[in-house]
Amino acid sequence: MSFITSPWLMIGLDLLMITYTLWVLSLNNKNVFHLGIGVGLLAWLAALHAGLSTHSLFSENISGPMFLVVIVSAVGGVGALLLGVPSIRKVLLNLSQQQLLLLQGIRVFFGATFLMNASVGAMPLVFGIIDGWSHVTAGFLGLAAAFCFSINANPERRAWFANLWGLMDILVVASTLSLLILRDITPHGNMMYAVFLPAPLWLWFHVISIYKLLNNDDKKIPALLS
Repeated sequence: MSFITSPWLMIGLDLLMITYTLWVLSLNNKNVFHLGIGVGLLAWLAALHAGLSTHSLFSENISGPMFLVVIVSAVGGVGALLLGVPSIRKVLLNLSQQQLLLLQGIRVFFGATFLMNASVGAMPLVFGIIDGWSHVTAGFLGLAAAFCFSINANPERRAWFANLWGLMDILVVASTLSLLILRDITPHGNMMYAVFLPAPLWLWFHVISIYKLLNNDDKKIPALLS
């Protein structure tokens, strides 16, 4: 097993995502990391690794439709946690559009990793190429839209496009891997480090960004404008 196909690459990406997320959240918190959120994300990763490494999260013979139900349930559970815990909800709803869109930028690294996995046969080639490039695009669009907010260059339209593309990417990938290629990547495969940690967070960041767009909430971070 090469490093590209080992779970440690995905664990490293999750750790990078956690660090990046904490940095973005700190931009309107006097550059101070939210320690409680960091501990919670690390505990989430540890629990996910324990379940995936021991093949104890799901039955190895779980059907595609049932696996999709599990993913949807997990996304719903994450949403209930993010919006149901007052302290976390306050942090999220106080994020600017710049921060919410910046949070998507880390997806370029996940997309590049999926492309590498497809190139060495660790996942179906066509799926890996489409998924990889769609993630890279989602990350780039998020970063570009965040920049447009900082210079006030028609940012709302670009934010809508970035959010809709990012949501489509997550929904299409989740349904495709569940219904079409689950047997190839296996229910406890390395990709599940992305499916059950960063992906639900990215989806809810999109939802909150869209909510703010609908409510014309486009406050900016002074530090990013200086």
